[in-house]
Amino acid sequence: MSSITRESYMKELESLLQKVPEPLRKEWLYDYYIHFQQAYENGQTEQEAAAELGDPRLIANELLLSYRVAQAESKNNVGNLSRAVFATAGMGLFNLIFVLGPYIGIAGVLFSLWGTTAALALAGVATVIDSLWNGTFSIGQAVSLGIICISLSMLLAIGMLKLTRMFFAATLKYLQFNTRVIRGAGK
Repeated sequence: MSSITRESYMKELESLLQKVPEPLRKEWLYDYYIHFQQAYENGQTEQEAAAELGDPRLIANELLLSYRVAQAESKNNVGNLSRAVFATAGMGLFNLIFVLGPYIGIAGVLFSLWGTTAALALAGVATVIDSLWNGTFSIGQAVSLGIICISLSMLLAIGMLKLTRMFFAATLKYLQFNTRVIRGAGK
């Protein structure tokens, strides 16, 4: 990092932060410009200031992680939470194994249970339609089976909503904790 200049450092950092909205990216970059300015005023060279800051890729990863976790906090949806998990996994092997693996596993189980919930509701409707079309069951039996399947589906959906919310909350809390640990380790 001895031959890096302020301009090359800032260009690399800016290119690594292209995924962040421009106003926030400019705010972050301004802080690093200020660091270089203060270093110059204190008699440091650009190379010394860059070395003091550290690798721009690591800084960008930490900033992106913070951004993704903040997005997941403010907009509670699977896409934002997944991006935050993948940003965390990108911070090292430990996170890849202990964050991404369990997240994908648990998300897969939740997805399967939601599919089961939908299939149970469809089975109730299909039983009634099949009985009307083919006479598999009497109308009374078909309606009873349909009501049972749909009722079970509704109960399962209520449980799944609670379980999904708990999964989101627990994942978000862990990501926030992980972000604090990473920030603390970087200082």
